Amino acid sequence: MDKRIHKKDKNIILYPGLVKRLIEKGMDALKVKDGEAAYQFFLHAEEHEPEHPQVLFGKMLSLVELGRLEEAVGYTNDLLREGIGDYYDNLQVHISLLVQLGKYQEVVDILDAVLSENRFPAQYAESFYQLLHFSRQMVGDQEWPGQIEPETIPLQEDIVHMLESTSVELQSTALTLLKDSSHPEAITLLIQYVEGKNRDYALQSLALQALHDKDCSQEIHIKKGSYEGMVRPSEIDNERHESFGRRIEEALEARLEQEDPLLFEMAKHLSWSHMLSIYPFLPEPADEEFWSSVFYCCAAERMGIDNPIETETNLVQQNHIYEKCNEVKEIEAIVYQRQGRNSTDK
Repeated sequence: MDKRIHKKDKNIILYPGLVKRLIEKGMDALKVKDGEAAYQFFLHAEEHEPEHPQVLFGKMLSLVELGRLEEAVGYTNDLLREGIGDYYDNLQVHISLLVQLGKYQEVVDILDAVLSENRFPAQYAESFYQLLHFSRQMVGDQEWPGQIEPETIPLQEDIVHMLESTSVELQSTALTLLKDSSHPEAITLLIQYVEGKNRDYALQSLALQALHDKDCSQEIHIKKGSYEGMVRPSEIDNERHESFGRRIEEALEARLEQEDPLLFEMAKHLSWSHMLSIYPFLPEPADEEFWSSVFYCCAAERMGIDNPIETETNLVQQNHIYEKCNEVKEIEAIVYQRQGRNSTDK
């Protein structure tokens, strides 16, 4: 973990609640997979409170989002060694990263050591036992290199169990392993996950994007809230989806950036969060100005600001905006369980 020299200038007055606000903006950026923006928010927060547990944890999550897993492991290792934040939350992320990096022997050594001292806490037991069993099997498989073609070996049953686990962390780890796997069964498992019931919408999107990257042409049934349809992952127009999101952001920028930068940032993050949640569908109606009003309304409500829509639109438009605002909140309430827990339990 990089150690900086932080000098306090007595003439500088820290804006009340600034660090908390930066942490919230960092977590919002993580929700919409904007790792670079999140990393910058947490770096800024670190300048003021370098030992704040959520700041350090947020930096680590940002590195994960940026694909800088080796650096992220360095952070989780330091968090564990220095006793910063919740030990088992940090251990869970650390183990998950080691699995993704293929460091299975290290996983076995760590979890065996923890288990020898105490039983895993109930809320972490399923995840740790599953990853320990999986890693032990992988260590065993590595003892027989080059004798069997990888594609002829069935995928580990543990991955299937992880996908069906109630732990969002285990599901996420399994999806990452499948995303990077060239095994033919990986596509089948990803399809089954996308079509399953009661899925976290963000993780469904991750699985669907993995299928798109694997050029899967099989028709898949997808249902997310009121959005439902048959989709071929290879034919998903990611550019169209991202383009609509950018147009909403531009409408929000023209409306809010100069008047209220904080409200603009909140509305922007809510818009991208919603776009990721309903991927591969586009919001309906396909009107960026209308949706900028929806996210404007949602952000104002979240920040405790008087509703601005009432002075800008007629009653019919207001009711439609409120209806969609409620839809956004309903979808948000059932996704990002992993990020939400990490950001609130500290």
